[in-house]
Amino acid sequence: MKITILMGSPNKNGSTSILADEFVRGAKEAGHTCEVIDVCHANIHPCIGCVACGYNSGGTCQDIRAA
Repeated sequence: MKITILMGSPNKNGSTSILADEFVRGAKEAGHTCEVIDVCHANIHPCIGCVACGYNSGGTCQDIRAA
């Protein structure tokens, strides 16, 4: 199973991060793959309706991946 964890805390070394790290460790031990996305520090821009994502990347914007 693929698991995505969205981190929203501005404190990169706080208890939320520790909890997420432990969750990832347990999930990996159980054979799952995890991706942690730090949405608080990610470079996320609002949609401007340009539809470029539909032509260039299969319908998804790439701003999180570029962060």
